[in-house]
Amino acid sequence: MRKPVAVLLLVLVATSLSGCFSFVDWNHNLNHFRSWNEDLDRMHRTFDRFFFNYDYDDPSRDILYESPNT
Repeated sequence: MRKPVAVLLLVLVATSLSGCFSFVDWNHNLNHFRSWNEDLDRMHRTFDRFFFNYDYDDPSRDILYESPNT
């Protein structure tokens, strides 16, 4: 009983955090999720740069990094 309630709560929170969630225009919803994903990616890069001095844009690193939205 607790698991379905937790899943339902997670869905409600996710839809409220995604902005103006639409049941008609799924592309509009996907744009919100893409934007949310880009914000999380930017926040992750900022965290790494601040705490670990890791710069994703440094050309001397030979690690290839792809954005999750490519």
